[in-house]
Parts: sequence; structure tokens; C-alpha cells
Amino acid sequence: MALCMQYLLTTTRKPDNTAYSIDEVARGTGVSLTYLRNMLAGRQDNPSRKVIAALARFFNVSPAYFFERSNVPQPAEDAPASEIEVALRSAEHLGPDGRRILLDMIRLAQRISGRRDLDA
Repeated sequence: MALCMQYLLTTTRKPDNTAYSIDEVARGTGVSLTYLRNMLAGRQDNPSRKVIAALARFFNVSPAYFFERSNVPQPAEDAPASEIEVALRSAEHLGPDGRRILLDMIRLAQRISGRRDLDA
């Protein structure tokens, strides 16, 4: 659940092409900020249907998104999950140009490794 949330926060954009903050998600969903922070930290991994529905509406995804592991890029077998989590959290603090550069770097790494997930 935490990776799904981190991925949505990193990739979903407002109309002005900036990322949503966790505070904006809390206000937009009616889910408490503490609850969302616990979800992101992996301390709250069994949200109610109501919470899942609110998050799905906010991010414009199906509620099933939160249960399908294929929706979130999974860490490589040799990459510790903590490194991936740190990278996703760091990306949240980048501006639009930094995020575009990061996305370009990910696409390049995927091309080199023969994957095309983000180019689809």
C-alpha cells in the first residue's frame, strides 16, 4: 500500500503540473493527515473500503489499483526496498524540472535494461 501511495504522489499532477502534497490529499479525500502519513510509512496497511474509495476518486484510479502489484514499478530483486522508498520520497521535493529529469533518467535506465514500462 505504501508503494502505491508513494507512486501516486510522485506521478500524479495538478493542472499546473505540480505534485499534490500529502496535506492536499488529506483535504481532498477527507482522510486524516496522520492516517495518510501512517499509510506512507507502512504502519497502516489495511485501509477501509471508504479510505480506498476516497483515494481512488482523488487520484482518478480504480480501487483495484491499490491491490494490483503490477500498477507500481517493483524494485529490482537486487535493490533494497529502502533505497526505492528514499528515492520516491526525495522525488516529492523536486520541482517540475527536477521531476522531468528524474523521469528521463528512469526511462533511460529502462531502455538500457530492455524495459519500456514508462514509455507505454
